[in-house]
This record gives sequence, C-alpha cells and structure tokens, in this order.
Amino acid sequence: MSNWLKACEPVRAQPRLWVETLWLVESREPLVFTRTIDLHAGLNIVWAKESASSEASGLSSAGHGVGKTSLCLLLRYVLGDDAPAIATLRGKAAGGFPKGGVAAQVHVDGSVWLVFRPYGAYSQPMAAQCDALNQLLQGTAANDFDGYSHALEQFSIGRLATRSLPGTNQPLEWRHLLAWCIREQRTRFDGFYHWREGEGLGFKRSRRDPPLLVASVLGLVDLELDRLLRDIEAKQKQVEQCKERISELERAPTFALTHADRQLRLRVKSEEDEPVFMTIVGESLESRVQAALQAAELEERRLERDVEQAEDVLAGEQVRLHELNKARELAELTVGIAKSLVDANQADFERLTNERDQLEGLEGRCDHGNVEFNACQHIRERKSAVNMTWYRDGRQAKATAPELAERYEAQMREFDRAAKTASEQAHRISEKKAELRRLRVRVATSESSRALLKQSWSELQVQHTQRAIGGDTAELVEARSQLQEFETALNALRAAELSRRSQQSSRVDAIKALTAAVSTRLLGAAGHARFVSGHEFRPFQVARGGEAYQVLEVLLGDIVCLLDSAVSDASSHPGFLVHDCPREADMSERLYREFFLAAAEAAKQFGKDGAVPFQFIVTTTSAPPLELQGDGAVVLELEPGVDERLLFRRELMPTLPGFELQ
Repeated sequence: MSNWLKACEPVRAQPRLWVETLWLVESREPLVFTRTIDLHAGLNIVWAKESASSEASGLSSAGHGVGKTSLCLLLRYVLGDDAPAIATLRGKAAGGFPKGGVAAQVHVDGSVWLVFRPYGAYSQPMAAQCDALNQLLQGTAANDFDGYSHALEQFSIGRLATRSLPGTNQPLEWRHLLAWCIREQRTRFDGFYHWREGEGLGFKRSRRDPPLLVASVLGLVDLELDRLLRDIEAKQKQVEQCKERISELERAPTFALTHADRQLRLRVKSEEDEPVFMTIVGESLESRVQAALQAAELEERRLERDVEQAEDVLAGEQVRLHELNKARELAELTVGIAKSLVDANQADFERLTNERDQLEGLEGRCDHGNVEFNACQHIRERKSAVNMTWYRDGRQAKATAPELAERYEAQMREFDRAAKTASEQAHRISEKKAELRRLRVRVATSESSRALLKQSWSELQVQHTQRAIGGDTAELVEARSQLQEFETALNALRAAELSRRSQQSSRVDAIKALTAAVSTRLLGAAGHARFVSGHEFRPFQVARGGEAYQVLEVLLGDIVCLLDSAVSDASSHPGFLVHDCPREADMSERLYREFFLAAAEAAKQFGKDGAVPFQFIVTTTSAPPLELQGDGAVVLELEPGVDERLLFRRELMPTLPGFELQ
C-alpha cells in the first residue's frame, strides 16, 4: 500500500463530530436493548449480506429490508433531524417498541453527549454530558437536549464566516449541513448537491443555495467575499428587474395602441377589418368617429333648445306662482279682517288692514308719482279712513252678524281654493325644475362624451404616428440607461469577486491537490479528475462519462471534503460522513472496491495511536473487499430471513396493508 496521502498532515486527532455507540432501546423501564452498535473513527461498514441459503425466497435473499436505510435514519434522528422519513420509521418502530427509542454517544467538538430520542410521538428527547446512559434514562442527569441542539449548531454553522445566505439572508442551520453529511439512497448519488429526495431542506433557492453552503463550509468564502456575493446578488436582482421593466416598456406602445383601437371601435361600432383612417370608399374608424362627433353636436344643439324652452316655461310658471301666492296671502288677510269684524277686535282689524294695504302696494314708493306712499294724498286719505271703516263696519257687523258670518265662511272657502291652487302650482314648478335638470345633465353628458371621443381619437392618431416613426419613449430611454449603469456595476463586482477568489487561491489549490491525490488512488492514474471552484452542479469532475463515473464524482467529492476536514483548519466540515448503499446507484464493482480501500487506507495513514480524524459510515449489499472483512472495518452484519440478523431483530412491518393472508 503506497502512502498516497504523504503530502497531507492531519491537524486534529479526532473528528469534530462522530458517533461512538448507537443503542436501539427496546424499553427504558426496565432498560432492555434491542441492539448495541459500536462504531469508531475511520471507516465503518454496515454489510447487508445476501442470504447464504439456496432455499431462501427472492424477497428474503436480496439483502434488502434488513435495516440499512433505517440505521441511517436513526443516525439522523439522534443528530437532531426530524424529517418526514424519520417520522414514518418512528411510527413503525413505536408499534413494536412502544417504550423504546434510539440512544447514542455523540462526540461534538471534543465534548461527549449521551442522547436518547424516543420512537413514540409523545415522549420527550433527552441529552446530557454524563458518564453512563442509565444516568440519562433514569433522570439522575439533568436533561439538556436544548443545550445539545445548540452545541450541534455552534460547532458547525457557528464556525462559518457568515451564518446566512447571500441574496436571501436565509439563516443557515445544522440540518442543512447534516443533509450533506448523511446522503440517502433515494437520491441515487446523482448529483453532488442533491442530498434529499422529496423532503425539502427549506432552501429558498434549491439550485443556488447548496453550492453557497458548501463553499462556506470548505472555507472558500470569507467576510469580504461574502459581502461581494451579497452585493452581486442585489445588483443582479436590479439588473433582472430593469430588464423586465424594459421589456414591458417596449411592449407597452403596442399593447396601448391595440387596447385604444379596440376600445374606440367598440364605442363607434366599427368592425375590426375596417381601416383606421378614411379611404375613398367604404367605412373606416375615422369616418365613424367623425360621424359620431357630428351626431353628438346635433344632439347637443337640440337639447340646448329644449333647455331654453324649458327655462322660458319655468319662468312663466314662477311668475304665475308668485301671483297665486299673493292672491292666497290677500285671501288669508281678508279672512282675518272678516274674523276681526265678527269678533269685534279693532286691533286685529287695523293690523290686518295695514298688512293688506302693504300687500296691495300701499306701502313703499309709488313709481308712477315718484313719491313715497306716505306722501301720497290718496293713500293718506285711505289710511285715515280706516277708523271710519272700522266704526262703519263695526256697526254693520252688530246689525248684520249672520250675514257677516256667512261672508266670512265664503272668504274662507276662497282662501282654501287660493291655497290649493298655489300648492299645485308649486308642485308643477318642481316638476319643471326636475325636467330642466335632466336636460342639462344630458347636455353635459353629451359634451363630456364627445370631448372624450375626440381626445381618444387624437391619442390614437399620436400612437400611430409614434409607431410609424419608431422612436422610444423618454421612460424607455431612461430605463435602458439605468440598465447600462447596473450592468457596469455588476461587472465591476464580478471582477472584484474574481480578484478576491484569486487571493484565496491557496485554499482552492489545497483542495485541488487533495482531489488529484484521491482521484489518482481511485482511478489508478493522474489527471482524470479535478476540482472546479464555484461550479453550480459539478464541483468535482471526472473526465469519463457514464452513470458509474457520475456516482464516482459524488463519492470523490465527499471523500475529498471529508479528508480535507482532517488536514485543514479552514474547513468547517464536521469530519463525519454517511453513505447509504452507493453501490446500488449503478457504480461498477471495480470502482466500488477501490472506493472502500481508499477510505480504509486514508484512515490508516491519518491514524495516530488509534485515533483517526474522520468517521465514514457506509452501508452496502455488496461484499466489502476481502482485505477489510477481518480488520474491524465491518461493524455490523445484517442478513435477510434471519430475525437475529435484522437491525431491530424483527420485521417492523412484515406485510404491507392489503396483502394480509385471507
């Protein structure tokens, strides 16, 4: 075995994160274990053997359904994950072990935590830094699961130069990094940044955010580069928004012209196939607009004549109402005078007689004589005769009281007729006023509609002229100028990003060198793989094509990052990695064998005094290389068809619902 990692010197003795023991707890009271799995730093192989019996059925001989993926889910569970796939497994396990759960001894950045997480949905998780598991389960050690969760966040995400993603400011979480560290089988290892299938990691940008997380974890993003990336994201967003606005402004004249044309045609009932402007023969939109304007003007003139006639009629009716009101008031005063005579009330008689005289025009100024009525001899003689009238009418009232009463009743009837006539006239005037208002509203509406039609036609002509000329609007010119400024600023930021990345070339070169060393060991020759910093899909690339090499790119990248965590303080990778059956993702047998051997050799070359600075757990249905089957690399052997060799020592769900024996 060549020392192909001789140029790499470990900077730590143990991984930042590793699991030493995993217990499947059947019951807490009394404490009964279903299985205890001892793990170690370095390579740990969980081998699901195919059945050795030739009589085993196809269902029980394929090495599936024995608990490989369940083991990976339980590792995720004790490390703080609560994904839907884990909840499904817990539901199955709780059916067989209602008081059970999974416990683990977890090393987090030099501290040792004992953790217990129940299968059941209603029990509380537990964690403490204590010496024995029974202390945690029996409650003699204080439960500090929140402290454990905080420790997982701090040792991983807490080490990063920035704890949020550029562009969205989404906070990074331990579960994001854990998804990379424990790859599931369902993704078929089809992409370096494809970590979960159907669960969702909560990334706002599923394509762009995982590469940013990986770059931060590998120490390829410092504070200055992070600031540049955030500025680039913001400026890129401005560029995209400006381009969208320009596109809208470029389409706006056509849309506006089409909309204006359609609205105008609907208004004047012009067919779509009619031309816009007048021609020698046939109708056009212009001719219909002109006809509509002329018709509106004629209608307005007719309405204005009707308004004038209505105003004249109203004036006459108002004069008539004035006369009727005056007659009503005279009748009312006459009734009062008659009543004062009947009642022999001289004061009312004189007051009412004066009011009647005022109403009849005996007060004020005489226009004919150009003198005040008080200076008119005729008026003075009439006023001085009031008392004589009173004495004469009074004596007559006493002599002819019955006749005077009858006259009073007649005058009352005359007053009622006058009042009724005046009221009817007032109602007639209200109707005339309402009719006049309606006419005026029709005139105003017609004028407004005609003005709007004229304006719409003028605007349509302007739009046609602008389209024929082909000039840009001032708003579009300004938007294009702004886009040029944004793109210039964006290019400057990208140049600064490239300059900053070039300053970090030593970090990139270190990963490139490690990639070359690992790929040379796996492929047997140098130059067939490379690390491409910043690539959004394939940061680790193999020169060959095919699905086997596609899977190899993922494995190569993970192993490089795992080993890099052991030799570089700049990396924030936990040094912990779990792969669930990569062999089943169409990887060739030869490559798979070399992959196992390379991981084992790296553990030996980095190991000092039995301490290895990384932990790699991999499940497989294919037999590991013979060299590894007897040196402690295989930590668990599972086998279908034998209960004792199943992960839970029984099938959690032997038969799917609906397939029960009848």
